[in-house]
Amino acid sequence: MKTTFLKNILAALLFGATSTLNATNKELALPDFGSSASAGVSERDEYYYSLAFLRSMRNSGVLIEDPELVEYLRTLATRLSEASDKPESPVGFFMLNEDAFNAFAVPGGVIGINSGLMLHAGRESELAAVLAHEIAHVTQKHTVRALERSQKASLPVMLGTIALMAAASQADNSSSRNPYARSRSADAGQAALISGMALLQQLQINYTRDNEFEADRIGIRALERAGFDVTAMASMFARMQTVFRSSSGNVVPQYLQTHPISVTRMAEAKSRAQELARTPVNERDQKFRQMRERVRVLQAKDYPKLVEYYKSNIAARGAAPELQYGYAMALAYAGQYEAARAALARVQFDNSLPGASRDLLRLGVHLLELEIAQLAKQKSVWKPGFDALLASYPKHRVIGMRYASALIAEGQSEPAEKAIDVLRDLTTAYESDPAVHELLARAYELAGQPVRAGETYARASAYRGALEDSLAQLQNLTRRNDLSFYERSRVDALIAEIMPVVLEIRERENRSGPAPNTRMRAAFSADALAH
Repeated sequence: MKTTFLKNILAALLFGATSTLNATNKELALPDFGSSASAGVSERDEYYYSLAFLRSMRNSGVLIEDPELVEYLRTLATRLSEASDKPESPVGFFMLNEDAFNAFAVPGGVIGINSGLMLHAGRESELAAVLAHEIAHVTQKHTVRALERSQKASLPVMLGTIALMAAASQADNSSSRNPYARSRSADAGQAALISGMALLQQLQINYTRDNEFEADRIGIRALERAGFDVTAMASMFARMQTVFRSSSGNVVPQYLQTHPISVTRMAEAKSRAQELARTPVNERDQKFRQMRERVRVLQAKDYPKLVEYYKSNIAARGAAPELQYGYAMALAYAGQYEAARAALARVQFDNSLPGASRDLLRLGVHLLELEIAQLAKQKSVWKPGFDALLASYPKHRVIGMRYASALIAEGQSEPAEKAIDVLRDLTTAYESDPAVHELLARAYELAGQPVRAGETYARASAYRGALEDSLAQLQNLTRRNDLSFYERSRVDALIAEIMPVVLEIRERENRSGPAPNTRMRAAFSADALAH
């Protein structure tokens, strides 16, 4: 039985672009919400909270949605999720464009990672240690228990706040050379982000001491099963303490506010690691470091200043491959294309690395080479380069999206037709990925296929959680006089699948009502943030 559009919407909304699912489960079942009258926070409540949260995050301009970084996180998340105590529980990840050292779990199985966390991690196993800890919070329902302790009535307040976040945060990509690094609107977006995280932080502050020890214990076990260095949990704790001690004004990092680290907790992490450390370590530190520099450039606001950062670091530490990679990328985003190509040509990898690892790293370098050619408008370089890569890696999400973006940027019908061919292949492999559908819709527009474009935009809106918008777009399509019988049937079928979900969302919003502003201001006061 083919997976339905509605099932894909539920998967996309709840578990995001970097979702991990049980590998043996080819048919995604609809969530079993249980009874809405059950005590505490029901699975239906969790679902609608995560739906609203992800909808806000995906449309607020605070995420880094770079295809290459998403693919890296997807691979890392899959390894950890499959090694957890409950591999059948889907877990989704997204990365916020935020300097603060933080990660958090959301009711419903969603985990947010600040870009600052990746920049502070020294190796892949340390990043994996934090993610494994957060996965344990999800699988053990710690966030849900904290929500229940803070009373179920707080859920409408949180949903109302998310609505404010969506209204206040706007994507502003006009100054960015990278379409996947969504910038934040100056003051309103940042204020909304801080407000929208406050109750979530409060929930995590309400984790009990036992919750933290349990998440550590289960997380270390998952690290061991996934082939990461189990000593990384303790070393990441030490790194967090160093960040705290070196921070100006002794401001406690967000992660330490919500996940306090004690001497006993560090000692237990070291003790458990000693019991498990015999497992062979299989981490991809070179790829992690390459992606860490990609994050550094993606979140940068001043590219010339970043270029100077790389110059000084290379002079002090030598031309490590990840530094040369970041230097080349920063130069390209600063508009210095010839210098960027020269810097990228100096990237050299350790020949002792396994062949598969070297191939993965070289693919990253080749993709950046083609990205530089695209920015420099050298079609004679990037087009044959992408054609060759797609021949070697068919249906590769990163290659396909980069290629399609370059073709669409031409703004003409002929390259748009080629983009359609590339993206159609991707939609079969990544059916619920909104970014793929948005590119495909734009390609249909340029190719002069407005009905296909409208339908695909509606799909993208649904996968981003804007179900009301998606329904309105589909209903507008039905008013066209030029729809064929098959097109009308297809649109009507999608409307029939979306309508029940939209009606339930409307019913729940009418039942709970908008959260009063006074309650919201109190919930997100400075006292709540500092608690």
